[in-house]
Amino acid sequence: MSEYGGSSYAQTAPPVHPGGAPADSGQSKKFAIFAIVGAAIALVGSLVNWVVSGSDGTDGGIKGMDGDGVITLIVSIVAALAVVGAMVAKKAPLYLGGAVLSLVSVVFAVINMADPARLVAQKLESDEGASAAEAEKAAEAVVKMADVSAGPGLYMVLIGAALTVIFGVLGFMKSRNSR
Repeated sequence: MSEYGGSSYAQTAPPVHPGGAPADSGQSKKFAIFAIVGAAIALVGSLVNWVVSGSDGTDGGIKGMDGDGVITLIVSIVAALAVVGAMVAKKAPLYLGGAVLSLVSVVFAVINMADPARLVAQKLESDEGASAAEAEKAAEAVVKMADVSAGPGLYMVLIGAALTVIFGVLGFMKSRNSR
């Protein structure tokens, strides 16, 4: 017999998770980190060439910041901040907010990949002061003559933003299920 309780039966304490956190919080934190990395890739891609000319892309190009890259840059920063907020505040809707914002970047990347002349026209409008109609006509001619195609920045934005969308949704679902 024990001298403390008068009972010979062993008593056990209920299991406690380290730090009092739910068992899945590490999983949603991993999703948040992957989503933030995706947003960072999209952010860097916004600064790189979106359109390149020549078959090997060494003839130069137009950076994303000369057009829609400004939008994808801002969206990537806000999406990363939303996911960081979701991880810190443990608020599931913030994961979804980051994913939806990154979906905007995916759309801009796809639009610019499908029509490389779009960025060339934007560049002609801003630098040369051409009208929209003149810029579009000149851009079409340039694309045909100079073998213009999507550059590495567009692929970076597409892949990075897609990662943020995927892992933002997964983080949202995981943090909702862990409650």
